[in-house]
Amino acid sequence: MKKLLEEQQITKKVTLVGAVCDAILGIAKIVAGYFSQSQALIADGIHSLSDLLTDAFVLVATSQARQAPDENHPYGHLRYETLATVLLGMVLIVVAAGIAFESFTNTSQATVTWYGIASLILTIVVKEGVFHYTKRAGEKIQSRLLIANAWHSRTDALSSIAVLIGLGGVFWGYQWADTLASIIVAALIAKIAFSMIWENVSELVDTAPDPAVINNIRNTVDSLQNIMAPHDMRARSMAGKIYLDLHIHVPAHASVSEGHYLSDLVVYTIKKAHPQVQDVLVHVDTDDRVQNTDSLPQEGLTKPAQLNMPARDQILADLGFVLRLHRDYIDLNKTQLHYLDNSLTIVIHALADKIDSSHQEMKTNGLKMDLSTLPYGQHHSVAWSYSDV
Repeated sequence: MKKLLEEQQITKKVTLVGAVCDAILGIAKIVAGYFSQSQALIADGIHSLSDLLTDAFVLVATSQARQAPDENHPYGHLRYETLATVLLGMVLIVVAAGIAFESFTNTSQATVTWYGIASLILTIVVKEGVFHYTKRAGEKIQSRLLIANAWHSRTDALSSIAVLIGLGGVFWGYQWADTLASIIVAALIAKIAFSMIWENVSELVDTAPDPAVINNIRNTVDSLQNIMAPHDMRARSMAGKIYLDLHIHVPAHASVSEGHYLSDLVVYTIKKAHPQVQDVLVHVDTDDRVQNTDSLPQEGLTKPAQLNMPARDQILADLGFVLRLHRDYIDLNKTQLHYLDNSLTIVIHALADKIDSSHQEMKTNGLKMDLSTLPYGQHHSVAWSYSDV
């Protein structure tokens, strides 16, 4: 929760700084464009003011997206940020279309003025600074919306360069250059808008992250000892953060607690090496049959072969009957079951302090003989230990 609040405060600070710059620059360019009769400069000023809408979207979306997970949103609220980015892209397409339309219908002639040139140069310098400031903050908190807003700031600088070129054309007697510059401004806005929409719609439909990112995560897991062949890796993104599912192989005779330890190690190592990973779900497989390739989910329900063998409650009930003559020196609750190679192996825990040590071999043979009467499993064994104090 603390991290989410910190990210929200960073976004708010950065966005407000950008909003102040957008407002001042937008008004300055519109005023300069009006007096110089430059449609391109007015269009560029509108573009700057449209950034205020972007900033509002960022603030609202971030306040929602950075809320902690709750009962109705167990994965958090980051998709609010994704949705806001899509809506923002749609608004920017409308703005781009309006600027392009106005450039064709406006009949006034542009003139080159020193304040028009000065406002454009100021825009280029300031917006490039805002771009780097916002982008660094977005990368720090892995916010795709904040990074998109940074690139939107850079399009303002690029469009100002286009307008500057257009005014240069007017100065040399090419009046159509101003119209052309307006169209370039509209095209730049439309391009960033379509990119934002495509990228975030892909996220909404759970498109997998960049394969290079997944391969880097796979290599991170491969570097760990006693963990083999990470496979069936599936990932999706929420506002630039990755939610990952994967399978790993661990030693076949590892205990449940060791398997849990190894899965925790995988989760910790992935998150430490790849900060964009928000959540990891690990499925533990044994290494009796190693799978090195990923497989996609199959339609229909297929029963795994090992589920044709009895479960623990049935086995303990059978052992209670089969080993009833040995119950004074065995602990059935500590019985280990190994479902390996489509077979079942049972390890019985016997208590060495409950019998004379000279009788241990005889008791072991008796236990194995009775275990052999079970209608399932093979290669059963007996492990002797002392009672818990």
